[in-house]
Amino acid sequence: MGVAVNCYWNGIVKKEHNDVVYEGAQMNVLPIKVFHGTTYAGLLDKIYAATAIDRWTFEFNIICRDEGVELMLEVPSRAGVYCVEIYLEEKPAPLRAEAIALLTKETNDSPQIDNKKVLIWCRRKWEDLNIDCLVKVFQKVGMEELLLDVPFVCKSWVRKEYQKEVSITTFIKSMVNRSSRCATTLMLPHCCTEEALEYAAKHCPALRDFGLHGYLSHKNARLIPKMIKKWKNLEVLRLRRAHYIKEIVQQICVHCNNFYQLMLPRSYVWDDVAYTIVSCLPKIKHLFLKGGTIERRNLLMILQRCRELVKLDVRDCFLFDESDGVILELASHVPSFSCQGSTDIDNSEDREVHIGLYQCDAGHLYWDQDVPFDWNFMN
Repeated sequence: MGVAVNCYWNGIVKKEHNDVVYEGAQMNVLPIKVFHGTTYAGLLDKIYAATAIDRWTFEFNIICRDEGVELMLEVPSRAGVYCVEIYLEEKPAPLRAEAIALLTKETNDSPQIDNKKVLIWCRRKWEDLNIDCLVKVFQKVGMEELLLDVPFVCKSWVRKEYQKEVSITTFIKSMVNRSSRCATTLMLPHCCTEEALEYAAKHCPALRDFGLHGYLSHKNARLIPKMIKKWKNLEVLRLRRAHYIKEIVQQICVHCNNFYQLMLPRSYVWDDVAYTIVSCLPKIKHLFLKGGTIERRNLLMILQRCRELVKLDVRDCFLFDESDGVILELASHVPSFSCQGSTDIDNSEDREVHIGLYQCDAGHLYWDQDVPFDWNFMN
């Protein structure tokens, strides 16, 4: 059962003689259907959708003639009631209101701006505001508003000038804080700082999946083994051309009983690293070494001693050949084994030319540090 709700908007509410009067030169009446069980949030969704008003820019104040909104929402359950009137008043959302206040304030280095020229109904757009004015606004709001509210007010605000106002470390800390120590997956950019890494390790104790996009500096990479100690539930680790692989794997063996997937694309898997993997992670299920450098004897050792492998990806690797019969025979027990593109090139100069120099994708050339990498090799 439902009732028709006539929404009066684009006007002003006035109270006269204990009655509600709604006036406006361009007042509109918009009928919407409300059914039994509709919540206040559901009613707002219907109103914003019907009026096409940007909810990030304006808020609605809903007024009923004879009763509150909560009682009005019970009307669809009453017999004999088929139509209800509500009146809408628009007001700038809190962030916008603060921006207007800041922009209309007289300062020594910027002229006074008339708020009538800024408001939407006068057809002036926020993206037309001078970048210096926007920066002043951004400086007055908190980090959470910068990250979660500002980009939705105006798309053009998400630009280089705005991004510079938010440091990578501050951004990572804000996201980690929002997880309330419950984050289970964390993917960080290669440019994250030592401070950000240590903060993430301390405040994400429930982490199961951790990864770094791009190459981590040698200095910051040394923190990873220390971080592993705090992630008892870790199951998946993704590091691109990593340092300290031996130390990392040793810590996983000691502290992470549920670990099953190691991703080390474009890494150097020398004798000591390969031995550490088979010694510390003999029951590993998924191993991803695509684009890495791994000698034939070390790959054979991994195939012989990691007998529970479900997926092994060694495509585009160096120092063994994709058509090696012995390798293919030993890999027959692995349900998903990939080695396409691997070559037994052993000249260091030729190898370095191939390793991550460039990748052509849809006609575009990406140099090594900018190569987009697909971590979802499981799909």
